[in-house]
Amino acid sequence: MIDVSIIIPIYNRANTLTECLKSITKVRQKNYEIILVDDGSTDNSASICQDFCKEHSEAHYYYKNNGGVSSARNFGISKAQGKWITFIDSDDTIRPEHLDIVQSESNKQVDWLIESFSNTYKNNVEYCLDTQRIESSSPAIYYFTDFFKTNTPMFSVCGKFYKLDICKSYHIFFREDIHLGEDQIFNLEYLHHVNRLVHYPRMSTYIQSDLIITGEGKRLSSKVLPLNEYYYNIVSNYQAFRSIDKQANSHNICFSINHMVTGMATLTLINYQRKKCAKNLHPGELLSFTKNKVRPLFQSVLPYRKAIKEQHINIIYSLIVTNHCRLALSFCFVYSRFRALYSYINKLLTNYELKR
Repeated sequence: MIDVSIIIPIYNRANTLTECLKSITKVRQKNYEIILVDDGSTDNSASICQDFCKEHSEAHYYYKNNGGVSSARNFGISKAQGKWITFIDSDDTIRPEHLDIVQSESNKQVDWLIESFSNTYKNNVEYCLDTQRIESSSPAIYYFTDFFKTNTPMFSVCGKFYKLDICKSYHIFFREDIHLGEDQIFNLEYLHHVNRLVHYPRMSTYIQSDLIITGEGKRLSSKVLPLNEYYYNIVSNYQAFRSIDKQANSHNICFSINHMVTGMATLTLINYQRKKCAKNLHPGELLSFTKNKVRPLFQSVLPYRKAIKEQHINIIYSLIVTNHCRLALSFCFVYSRFRALYSYINKLLTNYELKR
């Protein structure tokens, strides 16, 4: 039986795809398959995949009409044959040690394998191979308490390995109607059926090509959705969180839940203060959204304000719940410009250091 099915959703990534595939061929564990799902690319991605498959029998290429990253991942799950599945974005790379934890845990009763991942901005790469191992038979409590305290992103499927039979037996697939936090909902639905997880909090062999938090990256910020769709996405994530809260009945979990919900809503407001988002709004629409949608949501998580650690989120949260919505949006505007400036300066400094 194949140990791991590596699922790669692809959409117009000809400029990064070769490097991604090259990194996979260097892994030390060889019992794997690569499932390349071309989600309707119009660039040279198809020919790159086809040439790669001719040289590597473990690779399988599939073309489908464009349906988004969740649709492509779900297609990959349906074609997978491995005991485990994992996901790699077509503009990311992995270290040769990436599949090692699957081999080391192969004879143990574990349902979920998790490691951290590294972020890289251009050529500034950091990774870690620390083999510190944490095992938990109370996965929901661990996921929202100890796990939440580590640097491992809970909102991503990167660097995580899932049992294929659990996904198929319980019909765990990515929500194709969600475009913000879809990874997070997938993780939460999977968590319902996990009896034991193993976490390597300092093992980071997955190298992500963009920083999510900058607001400049390929994932969250690149999607300009209608405000009501943003709200639907946030509420869907909130409901998924609450289902875990009922299962574990932990006050600490409530802290984590509300931290993530306020963070997602705040990110929405900050993103909509950027030029390409703001130009799609009618005057007063964002203010109305903040008063009528975001404020009631924030009020529902009021008892857990201490869970919010990031200062900018705390400021925006406090202004909105005290009905200073206009001032909160002004702060979001200033903050979005500051982050854009910070990102620009960081790029200049990085390029300068590389040229020295």
